[in-house]
Amino acid sequence: MTSIPSIQTASDPILFAADMGERWRALMGPLGFGQAMLWVGFVGADRRMQKVLSQVPVGRYPDEKLIDNLMTALSILLDSEFEPGTSVALLLTRPGADRGRTADHRWAQLLTGAAQRVGVAIEPIFLANDRAVQPL
Repeated sequence: MTSIPSIQTASDPILFAADMGERWRALMGPLGFGQAMLWVGFVGADRRMQKVLSQVPVGRYPDEKLIDNLMTALSILLDSEFEPGTSVALLLTRPGADRGRTADHRWAQLLTGAAQRVGVAIEPIFLANDRAVQPL
């Protein structure tokens, strides 16, 4: 994913993991990040990204308590505010240009495990750094 897709493509249907990467790439625009963030979005039952995004500042290393609390809150939010079949899209952003660090993969592991424990359906998790958007 070298070129930036048009922002209008951000709500195109997501049928494959690569589509999720393209949606995140369109939403991020030019890459370059000053601090680590976890972006949270929602994919409706129609497989389109909802126009709701949140950012959670995170540290370089995963915080299990933060992750558990986030997934619990997302579970409650999904049950009360979204239609059945909605899933959560997650993007970890951070400065740097290297591929995936051990800590990035640990974030993905912990997020996936917490989502499974509380019954939150998630999309494939992606990482964006100063050079690329890629799956974790």
